[in-house]
Amino acid sequence: MQKGEQTRAAILDAALDLASRDGLEGLTIGLLAERMQMSKSGVFAHFGSREDLRVEVVREYHRRFKDEVFFPSLREARGLPRLRAMMNRWMEWRSASRK
Repeated sequence: MQKGEQTRAAILDAALDLASRDGLEGLTIGLLAERMQMSKSGVFAHFGSREDLRVEVVREYHRRFKDEVFFPSLREARGLPRLRAMMNRWMEWRSASRK
């Protein structure tokens, strides 16, 4: 992974953390720049706009949910066992991401 890609991934991780705490409306370029110890223009260069940042946060959350909760739960028996597995994985995943 190139340095720019690593920086973008780190910014996205921090953005996911902030969004889980403050919601998407609370996610700002300024707050993210402060968290990353970068300039606002540095963060802006990776995402282009606050809206683009939010879209990427939602996409990344969706990707992680599929990989860590949804697809692993499909291995369970259909019906209630699968639903329980999905709910349990989701709750564990949410708890782990808030630490």
